[in-house]
Amino acid sequence: MRRSFMALLAAPALFLTACDGGAEVVEATSEGTDDAALTSGAGASDGDVATADPDDAGDDAAVTSAAPEGVEGGEAGQAAADRAKEFLLALVDADPAACGLMLSFTDTSRPMAQVPEDLELCEEQLPETMSAAVEAQGLGEEGRDILGAMQLRGAEISAEGDTALIDEDNYSELFAESMGESTITLVRIDGEWFVDVERFLQTPEPGGGGR
Repeated sequence: MRRSFMALLAAPALFLTACDGGAEVVEATSEGTDDAALTSGAGASDGDVATADPDDAGDDAAVTSAAPEGVEGGEAGQAAADRAKEFLLALVDADPAACGLMLSFTDTSRPMAQVPEDLELCEEQLPETMSAAVEAQGLGEEGRDILGAMQLRGAEISAEGDTALIDEDNYSELFAESMGESTITLVRIDGEWFVDVERFLQTPEPGGGGR
């Protein structure tokens, strides 16, 4: 478990790098895009966007679609990306709820929630551990807001449909610079995606061939 927590501790350092020049990110996201208006009701400031003609099936489908057209992995890929972002933000918040979004430390074939001993230990240790890491690296509230505005778009889904890989192709541009070649792997169990902490922020070996 110590090794798994070390992988988690690497996250704030990468996020802090992503927050350099954060004013530009906030400015860009505040301007909004068509995709953002369609996929994020909470981010819509124009009432006309949020209330697009409900009788028009095409508009309704666009507003509620889980994956914008062309996103890698389709709906499954976007669902995995959304879960990964939820997990990353929970880490930065030092929220013990992050533990419920991971695979178990001791049995990676099961979600942590199904292994009470792991879940209890994680929920006890993660808040203090992550709070210290975030504070030490200076990732304040503004940095957290910038990270919240960053996008993860899709993921590569395995042929079996049970593994998702998020890499530089799926990070927004500025986020990709800080993440480099680090990848996030998720496993789908009973229809839900869980972060594989053993492979969290893993960097592929040169010439390693695939995913």
